Amino acid sequence: MSVAGLPSDFHLSFPKLAHFSVSAAAKEICCYCKSEISPVTLLHLFLDLVMPLILSQQEKLVLHAGAVMISGKVIAFIGGTGQGKSSITASFGQKGFPVVADDCLVIEDKGRHRICTPLYPGLRLWPDAVFELFGGDLILPAVAHYTEKRRLGPDTGLLDFCREPGPLEHMYVLSTRPERKYGQAVTIDPLSPREALMELVKHPYRLGLNPRQRLKHEFEAIGRLANSLAVSRLYYSRDYALLPEVHGAILADLDQD
Repeated sequence: MSVAGLPSDFHLSFPKLAHFSVSAAAKEICCYCKSEISPVTLLHLFLDLVMPLILSQQEKLVLHAGAVMISGKVIAFIGGTGQGKSSITASFGQKGFPVVADDCLVIEDKGRHRICTPLYPGLRLWPDAVFELFGGDLILPAVAHYTEKRRLGPDTGLLDFCREPGPLEHMYVLSTRPERKYGQAVTIDPLSPREALMELVKHPYRLGLNPRQRLKHEFEAIGRLANSLAVSRLYYSRDYALLPEVHGAILADLDQD
């Protein structure tokens, strides 16, 4: 993807696929696409790449994070690519906890609270995650023509998706590792505000326009989040068989808050 323009009026170009032109305050978004592009790929570009970047320009903190609603509070998961954010989010959704976000968590300051707003109902999963979580008979549409990921939406009836905003309660930094820490398969360690800040700055969506003003706002928002939110590091081996133990550890940890 390439970006050009001013902070208020800019262009996002995906070579050989599509070009998005965004007007001031995102009042108008125009798309110019190649005739051969598939509708699912175009939908993916708009929902999963263009919209998060646009929202990041509008006084919102937008993180690469999955999230679910537990007891009326939003519980979020952050981590690098391949750490299992979507799989853990989907597994909690399978247990009856509404899914708030897959990979785009929109956070706004509302007084003393940090409020998360769902972007759209849906999850993107690799085929192995679909198989392990939902069985081999489930056939889901592709996310885009250039990836093997599948899109799981509300039409399947397999998960509940949260439609209303909710307060952010706790965030877990996913750290997969092959060895067991303290002899346990799953452990949770609380992070200090400083440690939380160092993790959170790794995961915002950033457009890269007007960097000084935007980065100042982003850093201040992350600082407030790190100082007001419970953030913990979740150690676990990325093994689907361990997901019940992951659920139990997180729910027990939340009960202590």
